[in-house]
Amino acid sequence: MITRALARDIPKVSLHCHLLGSVPAATAVELAARAGVLFPGDPSAATVYDSTAYADLGEFMSIYDLIGTSLHTRDDYRRITYESLTDFGAHHNVWYREISVTPQPSQLPYPSALAGIVDGMRDARTDTGIDSRIIVAINREHTVGEAFSLVEEVVEHRVDEVVGIGLDYQEILGPPAPFSPVFAFAKRAGLHRTAHSESGPPAHVVTLLDELHCTRIDHGYHVVSDERITRRCAEEQLPFTCTPVSSDIGRYSGSGDGSHRRIRQMVDAGLRVCIDSDDPPMFGTDPSNDYYAVGNALGYEVAQLVAFTANAIDSCWLDASDKAALRTRLASWTPGAAEHHDEWK
Repeated sequence: MITRALARDIPKVSLHCHLLGSVPAATAVELAARAGVLFPGDPSAATVYDSTAYADLGEFMSIYDLIGTSLHTRDDYRRITYESLTDFGAHHNVWYREISVTPQPSQLPYPSALAGIVDGMRDARTDTGIDSRIIVAINREHTVGEAFSLVEEVVEHRVDEVVGIGLDYQEILGPPAPFSPVFAFAKRAGLHRTAHSESGPPAHVVTLLDELHCTRIDHGYHVVSDERITRRCAEEQLPFTCTPVSSDIGRYSGSGDGSHRRIRQMVDAGLRVCIDSDDPPMFGTDPSNDYYAVGNALGYEVAQLVAFTANAIDSCWLDASDKAALRTRLASWTPGAAEHHDEWK
């Protein structure tokens, strides 16, 4: 039995957490009011995130985008980055995070938003020790031309903190193949590549590997529906960043009953599975709760949960020496040794 305290204590490396999806509810309501942005129903901080009320992914994304349109200053970005990395990061013993950043809904030019994010990253590291990098996410519902323009801007304003790009939003509205030239350009520029694949066919995973040259897949639960593709991914040790709570609500990782059966199938098939929290406050979760949920639903002991963290270390986009340092730190971890930075709650 994994207790909530133990789930919180386990070290975590976070590879699938969206900046706009990890804005605390009170902050989201405050920033929206200041910017004149109206959420449906004029909710309070207690009701703005109701994961049971999302009719589908599109409705969820509409709330997500409203948060983005509420950000008007560099300090707005500094604040939400800092709060994400502390409230939904260091407080849950997250040692390192690759933050997924979606620039398109923002009212601020990319360079200014980027500067604010880096400010927040540095402040969070100073105050709590959490390290982080940035993945710039493409909205696949926009045109390939817009995606190209975004990646060109990323390259033009390249900073060390930006390590890769991702492909986000609704897979059904933006299949991966058309974005292959954009990802080829990113590869030539030295950027790592990942992409969401949660509602499309297993064949999309092959497209992501062979045409977009992704080195990680976000979600990817449907891969277990195709034995041949599953076997290939296991042989290549392709990382999958799974988010149990949000994916159960969206019925991607099972039947919406908390069984997380596809995550079990992925682990049993030898896939390299990492666990994360996606958009934590928007789905009523946090990094500790996702470890707790998957651990208890699937009967996993501490060793398997720590193995998920080890997988994330192996799958992250830090350099070899930084990965080695994280592995050494994880190897020396014992339950009860974590610092949780309770001052952030």
